[in-house]
Amino acid sequence: MNHETSPGSPDTNRDSGGTDVTWPKGSMTPGTRVTVIQDSSWPGPWQAEFQGTIDDVEPPELVQHSTAHSGELVYWVVFDGPQYDSDGCGPYYKAQVWDRYLKQVPPQ
Repeated sequence: MNHETSPGSPDTNRDSGGTDVTWPKGSMTPGTRVTVIQDSSWPGPWQAEFQGTIDDVEPPELVQHSTAHSGELVYWVVFDGPQYDSDGCGPYYKAQVWDRYLKQVPPQ
């Protein structure tokens, strides 16, 4: 699964027509604080659990993969610090993360 992006990728929350993009109903909104968690069945997809923020680069989309849960979304997440994936690649500062690996951080 390709879920990483290198630093410095262009950020936008507008489609090619210059209009605001609509986020799916019930999805986490940009700015939501999350903890990226590891899967209990394997040591990934990241080497450690860490925090980040849902980015507004583009709205979440349905995961297009045979192991995806019905209706599962993938979000762009900006990490609080550099992270390495389970294969040791990185560091990454932002990535697309399936919602099964995201736990919303309660507001303080």
